[in-house]
Amino acid sequence: MALLLLFALGVGVVLSAGTLLVVTRPLERPDAIISLASHEWERLPAAAKLARATPAALVILTLPQPATVYNCHDCSGRLDRLRRLGIPPDRVRIIPLTAPGTYGEALAALAFARRTPIRRLLIVTTPYHTRRSLAAFRSVFDGTQVEIGVEPATDSSPAQPERWWATPYDRAYVAYEWAAELYYALRYRVAPWS
Repeated sequence: MALLLLFALGVGVVLSAGTLLVVTRPLERPDAIISLASHEWERLPAAAKLARATPAALVILTLPQPATVYNCHDCSGRLDRLRRLGIPPDRVRIIPLTAPGTYGEALAALAFARRTPIRRLLIVTTPYHTRRSLAAFRSVFDGTQVEIGVEPATDSSPAQPERWWATPYDRAYVAYEWAAELYYALRYRVAPWS
C-alpha cells in the first residue's frame, strides 16, 4: 500500500512539473516593470501590456555582457518592439549586467533601485522562469524596502504547463528550469519555495 501511495505521489509530481514552476505575484502600481533578457517575443508584449496599464512605471530591460543570441535573442530590436507596443523610449531604462544569468539581472536591478526611487518592482518573464526569477530577486533584495512581484507572460508564450510533456519546447524548458532551480539553490542559496 505504501509503495502504491509513493508511486501515485511520484506520478503526481511528474505531471505537475510544469505547473509547479509557474507563479504569479501581482503587484499593484509598480514603480518599475522589469522584462528579463531573452525570449523577447514572449516577455516584451506582456511587459508592454502591464506598462500601458501603469503609465507612471518605468520599463527596465537588462543587457547581458556580452549580449548573444543565447542570452538576449533580439537585444538591438527591443526598443523598437516596445515602441510598436505603445511604450515610448523615454520610459525605458536599459541596465547592463555585471554578472550572468537571472541572478545577475537581480543584482543589476538592485543597483539600479538604489539609484532610483523604486519601491515596487514587477518582474515579467516566461512562465516556466517565474519561480526561479522571483526567488532570485527576493533573495537579492532581502533587507531592502523594495516589494517584488512577478507576472508570467502567459498570453504571448507557447508554454503549456498543464501538458508540459506534450511539446519539445515545454519538455526542454521544464527540464532546464528544474536543473536551474537546483543550481540556484546550491550556488546562490536561493530557496525557490519561499
